[in-house]
Amino acid sequence: MENPIKYKALPLLTLSLALSGCYENSWSNWFKTETVTPMIMGAPNSASQLVNAVSQASQAGKRIRMTGNGHSMSDIAITNEVLMTPEALNKALNVDNSRLKTQDNSLVRVQSGIKIADLNNFLDSKGRALLNMGGYDGQTLAGIMMTATHGSGLAYGPVADAVVSLQMVVDGGKMVQIEPSNGITNPATFTGRLEEDANIRVQLIQDDDAFNAARISLGSMGVVYAITLKTDQKFWLREVRHLIKWSELKKQGGLLERAINRQAIYGDNQPSPEHWELQYTPYADDKGDHTFLITDRYRSYSPLPEQAATERGQAGADFGSALLTVVGAPAAGILDLFPALAKPLLETALSSQVDDNYTNVSYKVFNIGVVNHTPVYGIETAFRLDQIVSAIERSFTINDALFAKGIPHTAPIAIRFVKQSDGLIAMQQGRDTGFMEVIVLRDGKNAKNLLQSHISTYRQSFNARPHWGLDLNSITSDSQARALYPDTWDRWKNQYRRFNVTGTFDGKVTDRLGISVRPR
Repeated sequence: MENPIKYKALPLLTLSLALSGCYENSWSNWFKTETVTPMIMGAPNSASQLVNAVSQASQAGKRIRMTGNGHSMSDIAITNEVLMTPEALNKALNVDNSRLKTQDNSLVRVQSGIKIADLNNFLDSKGRALLNMGGYDGQTLAGIMMTATHGSGLAYGPVADAVVSLQMVVDGGKMVQIEPSNGITNPATFTGRLEEDANIRVQLIQDDDAFNAARISLGSMGVVYAITLKTDQKFWLREVRHLIKWSELKKQGGLLERAINRQAIYGDNQPSPEHWELQYTPYADDKGDHTFLITDRYRSYSPLPEQAATERGQAGADFGSALLTVVGAPAAGILDLFPALAKPLLETALSSQVDDNYTNVSYKVFNIGVVNHTPVYGIETAFRLDQIVSAIERSFTINDALFAKGIPHTAPIAIRFVKQSDGLIAMQQGRDTGFMEVIVLRDGKNAKNLLQSHISTYRQSFNARPHWGLDLNSITSDSQARALYPDTWDRWKNQYRRFNVTGTFDGKVTDRLGISVRPR
């Protein structure tokens, strides 16, 4: 057995887990909202180590889960029993074309723990690119897959929708390869062995419900080893950012209505951006209107100039964002003392991003840059497209009420539009979706209360779906989850029980939802 790790008080586990690395400290997510001190913590660096770890945890009756890189505010990825971290499962892998029905050069296969930044660099070296991505590249691929994390554009679903096959270690330490019913693998030429290690048996499962559950499983059906996904050829983006008032944006036949209806946003004689996003201040100006920033992104498969990040937005905008990452705590304290400063701050945050032309390779434009490292809390909520105007206007009301109590909003609110997904509990499940992201400086004394006001209002008033990784642990029962996913929640639970027979992959999130196979 490879590199056995040490473990702390775990009397029922008589076998050491074969993991590379050893930890005896607590683990916290990036937001510092969740902390656990696991009995055992380690980082597997091979399929055999992963299989051995899951097998031994199953035999000992212990829970085992794999975190991402900690960019979820919720308890979705953690346990205080056996916690694995993904940093050593970060390699690009071979696609064995002899196993496939047809050769497809767009397919890429990688280990689950690869960071999006590293995946982008690998794809770029091959003249390929992710079809779409969110505004940050520090997460792991499995982490964003498991939570249906997304970019923007009604032609594009969540990143999980680019996945066509995944290899996962399930209860008992068995490796399965899960695909749709019409999956890419030819059962007649499938060897039943893992490509990198012929000693590991792999069961091929081609089943729509299994696939649509497993790729957005909240880490509760097994530990993913490898992911095969479709990619695009390398492309560039031209980004244009401009200001508009809410009264103009929302008017009948206006830009927002045309975007939601998939019409030419700027008229039949103008190209429509493939990626269209909004940011806004919830506070009205002197005329009772609200300022919005529109971000247009246009794809190009012909090379465009690759500009430095310092050329994005207004002069000094990049420096200002970097400065905020350092002074976030003092800034939050100042706004707590002088909440009226929040209104001009948000107007400046929007106007500083105005830019009539910024171009770069796709993943460097999707990534919003150094501002990602600002100490913040955040939530995200998914609405039906026909709810988005009402949801935006409700956000005005919520923040006005909080402001009257001396609680300021400290960052622009963002809106993104995403194509529907077949993932059984993807926030985009079954419907094109408008996402609202609400973030606040983390060190504000009322930061969590402000976010809670938003997320509870949107679920109660709109039956809106919270992002699984950014939900403040707000879904607290089986019945609440079913109300959000009435047609698919029980189908997802059937697959959860299929692959998690003895509760090996139960965790804090399944306890919270009241669905753990073996509750703690």
